[in-house]
Amino acid sequence: MKLGGTHSLFRACSEPEDAAMERSAFMELDAGSRLVMHLREWPALLVSSTGWTEFEQLTLDGHNLPSLVCVITGSVDLGVCLHMSSSGLDLPMKVVDMFGCCLPVCAVNFKCLHELVKHEENGLVFEDSEELAALQMLFSNFPDPAGKLNQFWKNLRESQQLRWDESWVQTVLPLVMDIQLLGQRLKPRDPCCPSRSFFSESQGKPF
Repeated sequence: MKLGGTHSLFRACSEPEDAAMERSAFMELDAGSRLVMHLREWPALLVSSTGWTEFEQLTLDGHNLPSLVCVITGSVDLGVCLHMSSSGLDLPMKVVDMFGCCLPVCAVNFKCLHELVKHEENGLVFEDSEELAALQMLFSNFPDPAGKLNQFWKNLRESQQLRWDESWVQTVLPLVMDIQLLGQRLKPRDPCCPSRSFFSESQGKPF
């Protein structure tokens, strides 16, 4: 809604009949209940974190495509990764970020990409520009709930991998708490002999 005020591509093509509703190109907001819903028909939103250099070019053939809005970052329907690993051993963090948002990804293939992008499961892998062009079929009949793009989204949602916040609570938070407790135990109380109070409290026992 806010982007529609500054960017014409995000503005609604028509005003809602109900004055209590707010509308963008993608969503409709009931001002009373604050319920947000997709429009019956909305344009597909495609994102790529490519730098748009001569080495990273993304070209779409408009034939048989729905209305399509392409942006560099944002909340979208499909991510495109053109990362080419020089070593073949590093995984693109941009894909990790997109998967963290349950965003399906089309990614150019290299040696270890299969560890992250599962072809036909959470996205699609392509080898060259011709194969990438063929992936436009993901937008056929968009936004059909039975479409392949929606299935990838469901697979990501239903996957057993931890979300970022869940992983932080299970992995990082206990370490932080242990360090905090250790710091409290080691905090000196006798300015003349910082170690005296600690050893007297612990009675010489190792912590």
